[in-house]
Amino acid sequence: MAVPAHEMDAVLAQLRTKALADHRARVPLDKLDAEHRAVLVRAVNNVLSTELAVFTYAQIIDGLPTGDVAYDSRWVDLTEGHPLDTEHEELCPGAIEKARGVCPKWDPDMLKFNPNVLNAFQQAAPGTKVFTTRLIELVAASLHQFGALLFQLDLCLHKGGNEAIETIKKYKEPKPSWRTDIRDEDWNPAPCQWPFFHHPYYMDRDIYPEGNADIVGYWAEDRILGGVVVFDRQAEESKGPDSTYSRPEPPNVYFHPNRLKVTHRIAQLRDEQQQALIEFLLLEDTSKAASSSPLPILVDDKNTKRFNWEDSIMSHHIYRDIWERRPLNEEEMRRQKSRPRDQVDYPESLALLLAVNKAAGNPLPEGPLKRRLEAEEGEREEAAKKAKLKETRVQEDAEEGTGLDKAIVSETESPVGERTEDVEDKPTEVSENTKEDDAHGVERDEKGGAESGRDESTESEQGAI
Repeated sequence: MAVPAHEMDAVLAQLRTKALADHRARVPLDKLDAEHRAVLVRAVNNVLSTELAVFTYAQIIDGLPTGDVAYDSRWVDLTEGHPLDTEHEELCPGAIEKARGVCPKWDPDMLKFNPNVLNAFQQAAPGTKVFTTRLIELVAASLHQFGALLFQLDLCLHKGGNEAIETIKKYKEPKPSWRTDIRDEDWNPAPCQWPFFHHPYYMDRDIYPEGNADIVGYWAEDRILGGVVVFDRQAEESKGPDSTYSRPEPPNVYFHPNRLKVTHRIAQLRDEQQQALIEFLLLEDTSKAASSSPLPILVDDKNTKRFNWEDSIMSHHIYRDIWERRPLNEEEMRRQKSRPRDQVDYPESLALLLAVNKAAGNPLPEGPLKRRLEAEEGEREEAAKKAKLKETRVQEDAEEGTGLDKAIVSETESPVGERTEDVEDKPTEVSENTKEDDAHGVERDEKGGAESGRDESTESEQGAI
């Protein structure tokens, strides 16, 4: 759903007003009882204990991201040879050490939260899905605020200070060879207007209560968790103007990621992904959290429930705050809808292409795509065999009577103390529920960065087709 261009200014003004009102309405953690507060604080501490969180916040303390992080984006706005790529491969001295000192000493009372979310968490019993969903939301909001506050402190440990950072922002990229429509003397690209710490879809500083600091906050939670965390508000909210976010079984959360080889669409976490995140947040021994962290959780082609970012808020009510991304105007929406689709963003497109080729009798050529599909087909066949074996065992048990059922028959047909010769003592058969390992693991480097564990690159797969 697009907004007519002549109405955009009024819509943006309304979103700004709503954002400021929500910001003023936030409340501190003292609204929680001791038990719920302890769970939330421990969950945040678990995240902050990871090398990934330390490295992420160390970049904000430095004042610039490292080159590998800056280029790890679906929409890189930096050209080859940019100073971030050539001159900032590592953080400046003191940044990591400062982050290691700051993260464990954060003050829970410096953060404030949406009162409806806080109340829903307070009212939820531990172990319920409302409890864990709201916990994830509060942790994401905490990581966001922590990043925004560090940015506002302007510690800037980068060598040369803010002056050096401003020089990098003013870097003038050379004219690309394909821009033959512009003379060399007329080439004058605009300098960077944004913080280098940004998620390309969360850059509406004219709306955000904290301006550029909120842009940095969204970047921080994306880098640490694996995406900006958003929710199906239509399914969660109660009727009426005062949402309680307390539906007994809220849907799984959604991530909106920004990494080089990960979709830019909004994707719902699978059950096992969300469970891994919850178990990590609920770890009672924070000293063990860093070694058992599943972060970042990266979506892949198995995360099939997805929505386009451009209409997820207005058409599907998927967001954390309704003002977090401005709507597109009609021309912007038209251009976005006309973009070609690839397998990373639309994995179902590959399935359709394969079905068409199979129907036409066109075999796949040898290559990484064929090997991957053959491996996945083998996994599906193995899973089907196990399911069939389980079904057969259950049917045999029902027909023959084993375990407890047979023992009951024995008791009812035999006098007490007598042993019936025709009844054998059989142990109860218990079929095991097997769980397939996730074929798409996540590899992490020593800095805490991560990339999707696909066997081959998407480009290779598309070339194979």
